[in-house]
Amino acid sequence: MSSVLGLDTPLKRGIFVGYVLLWVSSHLLIYASKRAGAPDFNATSVVLLTELIKLIMATSFYVTYDGSLAQMVQATRDSVPLLLKYAVPALLYCVYNNLVYINLSTFDPGTYNVLMQARIVMTGVLYQVLFTKRLSRNQWLGIVLITLGCMCKEADKLTSSTSLSASARAWLLLLAQLLASVFAGVYTELLLKGGDGGLARGVTTNLQNAYMYLHSIVWNGAFLMAQGRLGEAVAPENLAAICTPTILAIMAIMSSVGLVTGYFLKHLDSLSSAPN
Repeated sequence: MSSVLGLDTPLKRGIFVGYVLLWVSSHLLIYASKRAGAPDFNATSVVLLTELIKLIMATSFYVTYDGSLAQMVQATRDSVPLLLKYAVPALLYCVYNNLVYINLSTFDPGTYNVLMQARIVMTGVLYQVLFTKRLSRNQWLGIVLITLGCMCKEADKLTSSTSLSASARAWLLLLAQLLASVFAGVYTELLLKGGDGGLARGVTTNLQNAYMYLHSIVWNGAFLMAQGRLGEAVAPENLAAICTPTILAIMAIMSSVGLVTGYFLKHLDSLSSAPN
């Protein structure tokens, strides 16, 4: 199965394990933060602050490993078309990240994870279309086995859950999250691996991560303004709710997930990330 997933080196296996552990931890914490009795908070403001942390971390990584801040600014000027292209996956991830909080307030983690496994097959189809590369029979077999395995693993939670009685709106939001995840993951991989006409040639992963997070901050800020909730986001009550151990842990984990995802899609692919 490791060869089917492309986990043929210790680096790839380490990235994969770290990615899975971070995502599972974040889902459990988000679900806990939405349970009765937990402090109410503005989810979009949490996502925005998380993206700000990611941008700071990506910039720090660039300065530490890739070059000076002045070189980062110059590299950005030299790759403006690529910077603009990152607005698309950033919007999709913005939608996805906000819907995580909404959907985990409706569906329990077991049901949520079972239903989200449908994106594995969808990712396989989109992967072939965008990369004009057919998956082998073994790869499709691996996709089917992983999908069934993930569903079976959570099946007991699914059958005993009341989440299946959710409203039509809740199901549509879950479908929107699923589609946003699939398209964002595959398109980001396309950019990271240079399938954009060579625009990413010479642009480091840390800088491309920074492009993503810069756009994400703009999109989340726009969402708050469109909802008329910008004032609510900076209100003392919301900030106090955010500064709790659970929410701070979520922000720390999601910030790490964001950085790991960039390397994940660079060294592996969106098919490997789909089960999480």
